[in-house]
Amino acid sequence: MVLEIYLDPCTINSRKVLAGLDLMNVDYNYHFISFFEGKQKDPEYVKNINPSATVPAAKDGDCLITESNAILAYAADTVNSPAYPKDLKQRAQVNRWLLWEASVWFSSCYVYLVQEVVQPLLGNKADQSVIDGESERFHKLATILDDQLGKTKWLAGDEVTIADIAVMSPAHLHKASKLPLEKYPNVTRWIGQVEALPAWQKTQGAVEKALLPGKPQVKATFNYTKDVTPKLTELYFYEDEKANHIHEPGDDTQEMSVWNGWDQADKFSVDKQGFAIDDFTTDFPREKWQDEDLVREKFYPEIVEFLKKTQGAKRVLVFDHTIRTKGNAAKKLTQETNTSQRAPVSLVHCDYTAESGPVRVRQLLADEAEELLSRRVAFFNVWKPLNKVEENPLAMCDITSSPTDDFFKLYLRYRDRTGENYVMRHNPNHKWYYFPDMTPDKVITLKTYESDPKRAQFVGHSAFNDPTSPEGVPYRESVEIRTIAFF
Repeated sequence: MVLEIYLDPCTINSRKVLAGLDLMNVDYNYHFISFFEGKQKDPEYVKNINPSATVPAAKDGDCLITESNAILAYAADTVNSPAYPKDLKQRAQVNRWLLWEASVWFSSCYVYLVQEVVQPLLGNKADQSVIDGESERFHKLATILDDQLGKTKWLAGDEVTIADIAVMSPAHLHKASKLPLEKYPNVTRWIGQVEALPAWQKTQGAVEKALLPGKPQVKATFNYTKDVTPKLTELYFYEDEKANHIHEPGDDTQEMSVWNGWDQADKFSVDKQGFAIDDFTTDFPREKWQDEDLVREKFYPEIVEFLKKTQGAKRVLVFDHTIRTKGNAAKKLTQETNTSQRAPVSLVHCDYTAESGPVRVRQLLADEAEELLSRRVAFFNVWKPLNKVEENPLAMCDITSSPTDDFFKLYLRYRDRTGENYVMRHNPNHKWYYFPDMTPDKVITLKTYESDPKRAQFVGHSAFNDPTSPEGVPYRESVEIRTIAFF
């Protein structure tokens, strides 16, 4: 079977069908019916496809189907998808949520979508009285949803079904719609799960392009550094009188646009832009990240294999890692113990310089260093969230927008040695990217040193305060693994 589908991917129910069909690996031919141009009202479409003059619609031979949940159910049965279980009791649970979504949940979420997204599109302000009038019903429904998701991983049990796609769809722009979900942790957790599905992510670009024009990016503050040459820029990681009156980094605060990278995630390359995002799953236990020895024993080998596969390295040395949480923000920079526990770094920087990269190889692999350095060497940081990143995300400055002249040295003074990072002077042409709501099944690979000048060599990056982050969301927690790859 090849299903003929008629829809505009930006609408709630059209997105539902597209994501659901991709989830179930259903073959289909796609016919674009422009919602904003009113093509669903064309006489031929109304006569031959959908007399209700709506999208989506589907056709299988002489069988016409005109409701989104009905399309999903029909398609599931044609391919025997487990996303619509055959067991009658399990199917009843899925049907329960399909009907609940269509009868009450859609209309409640739609009030917020119209007021917070559609009205601004039309040049109008949201009518707060309309939102207030819907508030009681919305919270009642959100409580029902949260209670269910407190019992099960997905709406109908342990596996994702078309019920999850259907119920998520009216909330697909939950941030832009300002859905009041702060009091519903189970719903928030589940939303993250749905948003991590490749079938769901595939539909995100069309929605943002149509419904969030002019909002592919956020405006955020970045801490650049003034170049005060010949005076050095320094940081001391221990108490010392020499630290008095030094020039510290991060003294040039600038507002920059940060672009949502999800719609072009497959185009980023560590050898061109300096960063890439990839799928990455691990069985490493969530509660064991504080066990440094176990991280080295169990998790480091996974990173080695990941970089060999994605970067083509012959050999990978993992030499360090840092767990970053906002909970460590009070920790003094000069604290010399437990240095693997740090707060996110809100400073535009790169971890190595053209000189400090080779020095690090010689420190770690003295006997082999010169032979290894005679061939290509690259340093990669692998950045992995430990929870869904809803605040303080990581942003990367596209290397194609940041010439080498924008980097200069930051001297890192330790008790037994001096290291070097790069910091960056402000350039209005810098183009920043991030991946909002990134989940733990993804990693960002950052190029922090490269010996081959024909490839991207140093990527500037920084945590930043996302102004669109809802209040009360969990602190960002992440692990950053530092590696050297030999080719």
